[in-house]
Amino acid sequence: MGQVAGAGALPAAPGASGPNPENAATLGATPPSTGAGFCATKAVLDARCTVCHNAQKLAGAPMSLETFADLQAPAVSDPSKKVYELVKLRVHDRQKPMPPQDPLTPQQLADIDAWVAGGALAGADPSCPNNAKPTQAKHEWPTNCDEVYKIYIAPKDNPRVVEPGAETHPQIPVTPPWGNEEMQAIAWHSMNDNLKVLHHWILYGPQREFLFGWAPGKDYNEPLPDDVGVFLPSGNMNMDVHYNNVNGTGPEKDASGVEICALKKPHLRPKTATTTNALASALINLPPHSTNVNVTGTCMHTGEPVRLLSVSPHAHRFGQHMKFSVEKANGMSIIMHDMDFNFEEETTYALRPPVTVESGDRIITTCTFSNDSNQTVTFGENNGNEMCFNFALYEPKGGLRCGPGINF
Repeated sequence: MGQVAGAGALPAAPGASGPNPENAATLGATPPSTGAGFCATKAVLDARCTVCHNAQKLAGAPMSLETFADLQAPAVSDPSKKVYELVKLRVHDRQKPMPPQDPLTPQQLADIDAWVAGGALAGADPSCPNNAKPTQAKHEWPTNCDEVYKIYIAPKDNPRVVEPGAETHPQIPVTPPWGNEEMQAIAWHSMNDNLKVLHHWILYGPQREFLFGWAPGKDYNEPLPDDVGVFLPSGNMNMDVHYNNVNGTGPEKDASGVEICALKKPHLRPKTATTTNALASALINLPPHSTNVNVTGTCMHTGEPVRLLSVSPHAHRFGQHMKFSVEKANGMSIIMHDMDFNFEEETTYALRPPVTVESGDRIITTCTFSNDSNQTVTFGENNGNEMCFNFALYEPKGGLRCGPGINF
């Protein structure tokens, strides 16, 4: 059972930016580097990869990408290749892309490709003294929490053990520490214990809705609008955890968790957001060895306007790509999310600005699958089945209504 306790606030720590919903080409973008030398490649790696691929080899990363010598070393997974050769393969890999959450920009890919094509040379000074290490803005933890709750993967005095050579996905039931009390969350923070093996976690609500999640580089949630708090459910929850100790030489222990800043009824914000599971399609039928099969769900909203605040793609291992859009009644189309999908790296993407959906607008969820198995794959809970969901956070709670035209 998940462990819970009350506690005080933590100091501020780095946050991460979300995508721009109005221009899918800029998702995950960082300022492009210039040139085709090693220092241009190092700038890309420092901005997007070395949060895990560093000397500490966090989240199960098998190798460091911090220095020229690191990139010239034989790859752990394939000693016949140099690390830089695998880097080029992985940044272009659609099935398991790196970095996993947000793709590199075309310019960043071009810089890596040009450096490798040119012989992967060190250049005049492989220490790249003129490169500036990217910095992230500090994320302020709220000072007005009525309660701060901590939910642990395991108690500190009895941590979960991840054996060497293991990659596991434990499912941990969690009883809400706030019980049936009406509350809102306004911030959350990942309490990371052992980053050597903690790959990611997701806290799901009673309806399997995506509540909070963590992957490297996204320790805090994106700030909510000042007038919005997130509904905290009273039913049993589930924490889905991914550990990776495949390259470890000994057992590792972990007692990570999540800390939640909550408001009680007298201080609730005027608008309450919740996560919908209606943006989906269950009409999944993937023949054996089929490729690039699109599955689409349509929600035609009826009722008062609602605001979509974030999107959370969810599929299983056959999922390749996710595209979420709003087709306005006036003919305008808003692309909220258009990215390759990786089952091992699910996360939430904030919409900046939030997307307003009015009566008659259609929310389109499109999932693209490729089935490399010998079996027909249909909708279901197991990893051998598939799902097509956009677990979107929206407000006001209960306002999203899928009327005629729904397909899920």
